[in-house]
Amino acid sequence: MSKFSFYLKELLEQQGEPITKVAKNARVDRTSIHKALNDKRILSYTALRRLTQYLQLTLPQIRELNRYYEMLLQGEDIFYIQEEIRALLSRLPQMTFAVQTSSFAPAVNVAAPSALVYGHSQVDAIIRTILYSETAREDAAIYLSLPPGMAAPNELQQLWGSGRRFTACQLAAFLPNHAGKSTALANLRLLQMVIPMALKSRGQYNAYYYFANHKDLASPDPLPYFILTPNYLIRSDEKGSAAHIVTDPELIALYRNHFSQLMRECQPLTSYANDVGSVLEAYMDNTSDTGYYTMMTQPCFGRYYTRELIEHCYRPGIPERDTLVEISDRRFARLRSLNKNYYTIFTETGLRQFAADGVAADLPPELVLPGTVSIRLELLRQLRQDIAAGVVVGCIADTSRLDIPNYLTLTADPQFGLHLYAIQGFPNGSYTCNLHIQEASIGQSFCNFIKSLPDSEWIYPKERTLSILDELIVQLQTSLTEREEEPV
Repeated sequence: MSKFSFYLKELLEQQGEPITKVAKNARVDRTSIHKALNDKRILSYTALRRLTQYLQLTLPQIRELNRYYEMLLQGEDIFYIQEEIRALLSRLPQMTFAVQTSSFAPAVNVAAPSALVYGHSQVDAIIRTILYSETAREDAAIYLSLPPGMAAPNELQQLWGSGRRFTACQLAAFLPNHAGKSTALANLRLLQMVIPMALKSRGQYNAYYYFANHKDLASPDPLPYFILTPNYLIRSDEKGSAAHIVTDPELIALYRNHFSQLMRECQPLTSYANDVGSVLEAYMDNTSDTGYYTMMTQPCFGRYYTRELIEHCYRPGIPERDTLVEISDRRFARLRSLNKNYYTIFTETGLRQFAADGVAADLPPELVLPGTVSIRLELLRQLRQDIAAGVVVGCIADTSRLDIPNYLTLTADPQFGLHLYAIQGFPNGSYTCNLHIQEASIGQSFCNFIKSLPDSEWIYPKERTLSILDELIVQLQTSLTEREEEPV
């Protein structure tokens, strides 16, 4: 018995009416209800809404019933994966990047060499103290080997946020696809820890990944994990409830050399590029020719940029202009060749902003001219035509349900992973942090999430999207006509 059918049965029993009466008064087919209760049929959205209205369910009851309904539609594993991705997307817009004075100072004295520390609070306090002390040097390097599912210390983000310049490297253990149904979910939770670190660090955080089965993670060593700083080795248990503080230089050197060897054996999980040419090349390298899946505040108009239009958009006299034009044309040619699997998820605010000023959020304004009214009009017309024909799956996100960070372009590829590009809304500047999660299973999870959106309640209905495009097209056409009619 599914969670949906079990909960629906409970709600109907609380109503205390025969199903025949409920079906008649709610205007829902009686047979459909019976089959839904036996998991032989899935109710339509319309039938579900009519039942919730007739049963006069409370808001918590409606949320619970809808949650189980989504589980039934998608399968529990997929549902939880999508919930995890939504949770990640909802956290990113809330991140702050302004440099702030560090709000914490050493809470305890650094423990004596070879000291054992017990208890979560004591372990956290000593890690906090050591990191505060050790990152005061600009050339400090921190190395992290942490238990699966354990986040790197929040102090690292706070210290980067306070303006300190140090590097941090982390080894991350992913579960292989064959490890079980919860594999993708566990890997996404690890990703939730990696992305904020990378964004906060201004390119000073690097993660390297390897695959490990559950059984491989077990260790006879009671303190198998560690944090390594220039002068301290902090060995810890899996739960972070016990730690051993070591200051022996020879042992620290041994661990540092061991970590370096492990990094060479692992695959890079993060990488950075901070110039337009590198970013455009990264787009090429990390996108297959069988599909394109992207999310950002504005729709992706790439498939409509001809060589002539690209030539027009780049500002005259910029460095390496011809090279940028060439790379851009190769990039957009790949998008022009796609006649299916072209997904662009965007916001109404971003769409209206582009229609109003022609500024592309993902292109530096010092390099690219704003689109003229005629260019904007033509781009919107082509987008509208392709969405209507189903050539492009263009969806406006309902930001009350699905938030899209205004400072990132997110692209996913089932072969090349997940890629995040800082754009104009990023406080540190466009392209100052471009993050490449080069793991195919992560890319597949995000692609599946994006492909599920058109059938979800997290985006506007297609008719509403087309209506908004029609409205903006009329406004631009009117503006263009008025300009043409102005006396010379």
